[in-house]
Amino acid sequence: MQAYKKSNSELQDTKNLLKLADADALRSFLLSEMERRPDLFNRFKAVFGKEGEGRSLDDYKAEVESLYDDVEHHGYVPYGVDVDFSSLSELAELYIQKGDFREAAKIYQALSEAIAEKMDDVDDSDGDFGEEFTNSLEAFTDCIFKAGLNVDGRRPYIKYIFNKYLRGDPDYFQSDYCEALDKLCREELDWRYWKELLEPHLSGELPSDQDWWHHSEAMRLISMKLDLHLKLGEKDEFYGLIEKYYRTSDDLCLRYARQLLADGAKAKAREVAEEGVAIFKDHLTKELRDFLSGIYKDSDPKKYRDTLQSLFLQSGDWQYYGPLKKSSKPEEWQERLGKLLAHFAENRSTDWSGSIKLIDIYLKEKMYDQALTEVLAKRSLSTLRQYQNDLAFRYPEQYFNVYRELIIPFAEKGMGRKHYQEVVSYLKQMKSMDGYEGAVSEIVGQLRIEHRRKPAFIDEMKEL
Repeated sequence: MQAYKKSNSELQDTKNLLKLADADALRSFLLSEMERRPDLFNRFKAVFGKEGEGRSLDDYKAEVESLYDDVEHHGYVPYGVDVDFSSLSELAELYIQKGDFREAAKIYQALSEAIAEKMDDVDDSDGDFGEEFTNSLEAFTDCIFKAGLNVDGRRPYIKYIFNKYLRGDPDYFQSDYCEALDKLCREELDWRYWKELLEPHLSGELPSDQDWWHHSEAMRLISMKLDLHLKLGEKDEFYGLIEKYYRTSDDLCLRYARQLLADGAKAKAREVAEEGVAIFKDHLTKELRDFLSGIYKDSDPKKYRDTLQSLFLQSGDWQYYGPLKKSSKPEEWQERLGKLLAHFAENRSTDWSGSIKLIDIYLKEKMYDQALTEVLAKRSLSTLRQYQNDLAFRYPEQYFNVYRELIIPFAEKGMGRKHYQEVVSYLKQMKSMDGYEGAVSEIVGQLRIEHRRKPAFIDEMKEL
């Protein structure tokens, strides 16, 4: 409370001094201070200058780039070092408060451009510079939106963002530029102008997918044009374009099928999705199969179950297991269950996740003997711990014996406190089994003797 009163007192003293100060002397003081401090000059100009009388984009960019100079090491900003952009963002906020949104936009444009151009010169492992870019571009588009420009006034900014998108500087910011275009384009004339900018960049021939970069870029532009057709209500043009390309991409195929379904053409949507599954069978077509399962559910129960089975085998996602079992008659379910188990059993020697999935299915189906066999066969302490609550109380002796066989060699194979802590965590897990506290104490005693020259290990075992 004292600090607050003192602050108010100092503020009042300052106000009194301003009232008493000679106007010419005050102006002279301000000019002198602004000569020494460019940031003060910029803030003064932002507050008292006329709208539209700010600095050039190049001036703002030069200021952003100078911020890097303070932290660069041999031309590079290392990991963990930040650039403080607050002087520019605070200046932009002053222009926003004054209602000069275009000047604020210019500052944010400078920030986004400079950050994008310097991305190769920073370690952005934490994503801080990328986030700063995204925030600056969003602020730029917000300012243009708030400036209340008419259609002609928005066009230079739409073209600017579109060209940034095309150049991809860098390409991992393209989605940000796309979102900015969506925000800037608010009505039919904007979308038509965007489409006009796009047209020259769409060639008739799609580059081969062997030329990955050009193929991907062409697919993005096709997708952009499809979006614009829908925004403009040009359904015929949309269908004409997607019909031409949907066989080249599972994403476009799925988009085509979804749009057909939304427009009431269910039979055609099914036909397109089925064609896609056949064409892209070597790809992960989970989304297409998911789409088809929704169509089959009411119209073709067998295909619905077949599709759910394929989805579960492909993804291992339990969301398909329950509906598959529920929609199958008991005798059919046993047949399907056999196929599921055979699939995961076949791959368990090379696919750890497949082996785990096999155990999980056994547990779901209450096939505890089979689950135990799989768990013990893995000879893994982590697997024993993972399934202890499911199996140890049913098969305590077998379970504990495998624990005992594995824990001694595991304790010997590593060094360091982290390893010792892991050993102790497994011993605690073993100790939690009813009736085996004494057996664990014997193991601990043996370990204390064998590792008596490892004080860190002895220290960690104090908890047992």
